[in-house]
Amino acid sequence: MNAAVYNSAPGLATLPAEPSVASRIALSVGGISFGVSSSGDLRLALEPALAEFASGNAVCDVEIAASWTDHLELPATAPAFQSGGLWSAFEEDGGFSFYFQTAYLGSAPYKKAHFDRRFTRGRVLLLKRYFDPKLPVYPLEYPLDELLMIHRLSTGPGVEVHGCGVITRDGLGRLFVGHSGAGKSTTSRLWLNQPGVCVLSDDRIILRKTGEHITMHGTPWHGDAGLAAQASGGLDRVFLLEHGSTNEIIPLEPSRAAAELFTRTFVPHHSSAGLAHVLQFIEQIARKVPVALFRFVPDPNAVEAILRAA
Repeated sequence: MNAAVYNSAPGLATLPAEPSVASRIALSVGGISFGVSSSGDLRLALEPALAEFASGNAVCDVEIAASWTDHLELPATAPAFQSGGLWSAFEEDGGFSFYFQTAYLGSAPYKKAHFDRRFTRGRVLLLKRYFDPKLPVYPLEYPLDELLMIHRLSTGPGVEVHGCGVITRDGLGRLFVGHSGAGKSTTSRLWLNQPGVCVLSDDRIILRKTGEHITMHGTPWHGDAGLAAQASGGLDRVFLLEHGSTNEIIPLEPSRAAAELFTRTFVPHHSSAGLAHVLQFIEQIARKVPVALFRFVPDPNAVEAILRAA
């Protein structure tokens, strides 16, 4: 049987296709749903890695129209933010636009995504000459899907952090946050060996407020351990990961805890309103949830240290 492939701009990831495609796809991450619709010969399909996060919502929290275009160019104005990688952000037409480029394709953007300021409605334009119109496309191809999530969260619903989220057998939520190399994926693998444990993600966790409580949600944007779950649970403790010679838990005051958490949170730096929200939300977490520095040795004793601390 011949395998189809997902459409992707040359030089970017090419993925195996699912057997069925449609002019509408939807997914739900962190309790927020995203719907993408197209018309004409632009066919849509989710990437296989997102299958667990697929949604059947007819109307989503964020609605996006996708279409082909024959011409794309960067605005003449200076960008509000440059990632140093694939994308740059501009304030444009009363909202925000993201332009995606790669040196492999030259200076012209291969994709543009524009959203209103609340990130509830948007449009994605794909430069048609870089795609095979016979193949389905995932218009929110990474990093756009995560960019969209970070900005949507910054309008009020929550934040996304660099973290490994674990729900223990007794239902307690443990969040292990850390910069790259701090041990998030290692920690995830250690907890996998514990009976009844659910690992929400080994690299990206969404935090939201539900009533008076903070909940954490799994995301599809995993790390080296490849762990991602469409699941959620209450947040009871936060640990800042550091490698150490022994297992040591050091409680932090809320002020320091908030500062440390902020450095491990995804922030829309070009949006003053979004930045203010993130700061406020992080301060709430630091006041409501105990935060500690966890210096650990990467062996099963690290898990035992956390369980004893409970």
